[in-house]
Amino acid sequence: MNAWHSDAKLRWRPLAPFGAEVDLDLAQPLSPAAATAFTQLFWKSGLIVARRQTLSMAQQRAVLALLGPILLRAGESGYLSTENGQAASVAELTFHADAAYSDHPFDALSLHAVDVVDGASSTRFVSAENGCATLPEALRSRLAAHRVEMISPQFETLATRTCDLRAPRAMRRGEYPGLYINPNTGRSCLRVSEMHAARLVGMDWEESRAVLHAVYEHLYAPANIYEHFWHRGDIVVWDNNALQHARSALRGVGRRVLQRVIVGVEGVAPHLPDSDAGPASAGPASAGRASAGHAP
Repeated sequence: MNAWHSDAKLRWRPLAPFGAEVDLDLAQPLSPAAATAFTQLFWKSGLIVARRQTLSMAQQRAVLALLGPILLRAGESGYLSTENGQAASVAELTFHADAAYSDHPFDALSLHAVDVVDGASSTRFVSAENGCATLPEALRSRLAAHRVEMISPQFETLATRTCDLRAPRAMRRGEYPGLYINPNTGRSCLRVSEMHAARLVGMDWEESRAVLHAVYEHLYAPANIYEHFWHRGDIVVWDNNALQHARSALRGVGRRVLQRVIVGVEGVAPHLPDSDAGPASAGPASAGRASAGHAP
């Protein structure tokens, strides 16, 4: 376990292969110096974990407000639960960044475990920033030469690599560069992900799939993944541009309620059919799912 770094502002230690854990009570307002240190650590590391927290929704929003505007649209922030009777709430999710198929991916996300079976479920994270920095030059050149069709897939394919489907059904489509600059840090990241990248535009399907699989083999190598096993009181905050996240199916993990707060300027729900977007619930007792494909 990595050693703790302590000063008057913040006590923290690095996680491997990226991220940081902080030791402080986030229910208490941070001093200006601690708030600055927390914000700088977040944008540098991409992911912050804090344990043994008891945060109301308002308190969690106050922490995330240090990073930018809180998204308050219906169908976005709320509570995610395994017990709302909807298949998407327990489905496996391949690696993705929320709303990466739109002009406004979320800036940051946070999940707070208000009721979970300790150690029974996890969320996996990979750094699209590190993956971009270490991508072999031949792959980088091929990816940079094409825009990527990014889609919001149907719920039945959330566990599938979208590039493996010749004609994937989508609730929304957009074309974007496969390499892009994180607007909050100025650092380059990979935009392509298993869930959202359908094809490289202008390339035949077989070749496009082969290139994307080669990128994924590099990006999702086990040594590049941080897996967080949830315990009650944990909060994880991550940079949605720099990182991608995924999870295994949640059937059999017991009750799992996560309180979610998002930093961003535009939500997913306004762009998707009402029947697909579905509202997040107002409280943990009847916690609902989040919008399409966004329930870590």
